[in-house]
Amino acid sequence: MKLPLFIWSTSALTFLGHAIRTQVTPVQKVLQALQEMKAKAEASMDDEQKIFHEYTSWVDDRTTDLGFEIKTGESNIEKLTAFIEKSDNKVAELATAIGKLEDDIARLEAEKKDATVVRDTEHAEYVKVSTDYAESVDALERAIQILTSQAYDRPQAEMLLQQMAKTTPGMTRVL
Repeated sequence: MKLPLFIWSTSALTFLGHAIRTQVTPVQKVLQALQEMKAKAEASMDDEQKIFHEYTSWVDDRTTDLGFEIKTGESNIEKLTAFIEKSDNKVAELATAIGKLEDDIARLEAEKKDATVVRDTEHAEYVKVSTDYAESVDALERAIQILTSQAYDRPQAEMLLQQMAKTTPGMTRVL
């Protein structure tokens, strides 16, 4: 009876050993979980490295682009600053020229006013002299008519003319 028990215990142990061998132990489960986590972590790290590499590449490209944009902007600022200074100088020059022109206009208007006053004065004098001459010529024409209608000499005629010269303005110049 010992023999069957021995066989049975041996076969039970074999079966149990086999069952223990086929059965996964908790340590093996932990090791297997750690290996799976390691594989996931390595895959995740590879993905992160790819993403980081892409990001780094993008940052480098963007930094280069921004550097060029900054240089271009600074260049534009310098050009525009120079243009502004040039325009300010031109505005100052034109303001000076406008001031001179306004002074010239004021001077010319004053000269025009003075010339108009002189012209009006000379015109008034001309009208006065012209009227005087016209009256003198008219008086002479009347005297000539009277003297020609009377066809004889009179010594008084000369005296008459001299007297008329005293009373009629402008006649003294005719005699």
